[in-house]
Order: sequence, then structure tokens, then C-alpha cells
Amino acid sequence: MYKREQIFGVIGGSVLILFLLAGIAWGSGDSNPRAVGMGGAYTAMARDLEAPYWNPANLGLSDGKAFTINLFNVGAGIKNNSFSLSDYNKYNGQFLDDAGKEEFLGHIPADGLSLDLKAEVSALNFSAGNFALTSRGYAVSSLNLDRDPFELLFYGNAIMDNISFSDTRGESYGIADMGLSYGHPLMVWKGGEFAVGASLHYLRGLGYEKVTNAEGGVATTDSGFVGSGNMAIRTALGGSGYSADLGLAVRFEENWYFSAAWQNFYSKLNWSNETEEIQFTFNMEPITIQGLSDSTVSDSLVTSSDTTIAIPSFSSDLPAVIKLGLVKNFRKLTCSLDWEQATKDRPGFGLNPRVSAGLEYRPAGFFPLRVGMGTGGKQGSIYSFGFGLHLGAYHFDIGMANTGSPLPSHTKGAKFAIGMGLYF
Repeated sequence: MYKREQIFGVIGGSVLILFLLAGIAWGSGDSNPRAVGMGGAYTAMARDLEAPYWNPANLGLSDGKAFTINLFNVGAGIKNNSFSLSDYNKYNGQFLDDAGKEEFLGHIPADGLSLDLKAEVSALNFSAGNFALTSRGYAVSSLNLDRDPFELLFYGNAIMDNISFSDTRGESYGIADMGLSYGHPLMVWKGGEFAVGASLHYLRGLGYEKVTNAEGGVATTDSGFVGSGNMAIRTALGGSGYSADLGLAVRFEENWYFSAAWQNFYSKLNWSNETEEIQFTFNMEPITIQGLSDSTVSDSLVTSSDTTIAIPSFSSDLPAVIKLGLVKNFRKLTCSLDWEQATKDRPGFGLNPRVSAGLEYRPAGFFPLRVGMGTGGKQGSIYSFGFGLHLGAYHFDIGMANTGSPLPSHTKGAKFAIGMGLYF
């Protein structure tokens, strides 16, 4: 027969593996394998059909191709703030003494366990000269769970006399994005050029869900338990809107490039189809041993309800992001550096600035190798690598990244992207 600590170890380990494997990443251009392989340091490198997702002004630079088309790009990833795969292997099924419980809970920050997910797919995007027409679909999710229930799981109410659910929050949405981008060269001089650009996106909302309110908890009294709580979740199954991006790009002498972009400087998405609010409530009357033993009152000690009501249409926006990029091209090596700042704390984006750097080495022109790393923002530290197979106009690329550690067993998240296109 299993002991209580062993059962909790199995449960806790199962929770970990669900959080590590349950979903799919975050950020802009996540289906671009070249950008993923370079740690996201891609603002000044993106050209042709890739430029609209990073900086549309790059379409105005003279080193682009005459015509490009992507056959497909797919990217997916997941990140949590607490546990790695090695943690799961360590705790799963183990007997946890008090020191083990403390170590386990020490991985979870005071404001709770968070999970960020995203998946992105694009196909048949193309660019011709200074214009690009792009389309993609992506889904983003961010979830945060209170730490208190995890402490209750290990210590029971003897230690946890007050359990709160108020740090529970989350937001998820799916969007189809169709964009038209243009880059225009303003100035050209010997060894340099200056371009500006803009993108206009039509957004088709596929689905939306957000925890708009969560409060309450359970308290331990001298003789039993008492508690109450409520949660409201806003949902929608369709909507539409627009967003716009601006950018500038400069090429200096000796193959230096500087790029600046303001993504989503305007964005608004109106959710109007099947807009609802789901309201959950529970109320726990004082629960005592005496009350539980009395069959006439035990059934009414805990009451709960859930109600779904139709609500008017509502709007949401995408976080505005400022990106700066610097690139230096050598004969067989490209070095790239990016700085990024989001204006809102939203799924996939944090208010802390993000810095990333990447290298692309071409030992042979048809086989580029890439590495990168970044820190800050909502992604935290990432370590990435990738490679490509470029046979004439045909390009095939793969990019991978780990969060928190370059070692797969110690990563707290992972991202993967693969793509294929033609560049003429």
C-alpha cells in the first residue's frame, strides 16, 4: 500500500509532465526557423517574405530577392516558470520527506506556476520587389495557477490555514492574420541606403478566453473549514479587426545594418460572435466533524453554481512592441543583435526588455549553421541552434530553442520551427 507522500509524488509528477507537454510558444514570427535558430535576433536580418513579421522597412533594401514564396512554415513551443524534465524524473513516484517537499515547492515562485504556449503556421506567403503579401494563423495562451493549492497538497490544512485562489489568471486567443507590406527606399548613397516601411493586417479572431476575475479561498478554523470564491471567464468564438506596423532600416558601409520597428502601433480586434461570460461560485459553510456526521446537514455544507450569460461584444488589442536590430555581415559569418520592449504584459510578452544575439556561419553556401541566445522579456533565457539546406532557389530550414538551459533535460520549455520556400 502506497504511503501518502508517494501518492503525492505521483500526483505532483503528473502535474509537471502535463505542464511540460500539454501545449504548444510565444512571440512574433515563431514559425520562422532561421529566426528561432538565431535566438530571435532577426529584426535587421529579415528580408523578402520574412520582413513583414519583423520590420517591413527591410523590403525597401536593395539586397532582397526579386521574388520569394514560402511553401510552409510551422512553429510551436511551450514554457513554464518552475519545472524541467529532469525535475519530473527526479520527483515522479518518489517518497518525499519534509526536505523533499520544500525542495519541490521551492521551484514554484510566490505568485504561482505559470505556463505560456503558442503555435503558428503560415503557407504561400510571397514577396515581389518591395511588396509582400502574407498570411498566418496562430494561437497563444498564458496561464497562472496559485501556489497555495500545491502547498495544501503536501502539507494539508495543519500548515496551510489559509488557501487563496486570487493569483489564478489566464488569457488565450487564436487569430488568422492577413497582411500587406511595403518598403520604400528614401535615400541611397555610396555604400549605404535608408528605407522606411509599413504593414497593414486584417485580423480574423477565431476564439478568445480570459479569466477576468478570480477571488476567494478556504480558511481553517479551530473546529473545521470555511470558505467561498468566485471566478468569471469571458469567451468569444469570432471577431475581426486590424493592426499596423511601422519600420525603418539603414545599411551602412562595410555591410552594417540597423533596423527599428514598431509592431502593432495600432491594433484593435472586436469580438462579436457568441460572446459570453461564465461565472463560477462556491460557498463552504463551516465544516466540522459534527456537521459531516449529521446526514441532514452534510449535503448542504458546500454549494456551487456555474452560470453562462450572453454579454455584448467586446474588444481586445495586441501588445505594441518596439524592436531594434543591428547586423554585421562578413564573408561567411553574420552576427546579429536585437533589443525588444513590449508595452503590455500579455500572453507571450512581458514588460521587461529582451536582448538576444545570434550567429549564422556558412562553411558552405548551401549549408548555413546557426546558434543564438537571449534573455529577458517573458521568455527568460533561451539557447538556440538550427541549420538550413539551400540548393539554389530551394531553401529548407530547421530551428530549435530551449528555455532556461542549453541542456534538454534541464530546460523549462522548448520551441521548434521548420520551413520550406523558394527564393529567386
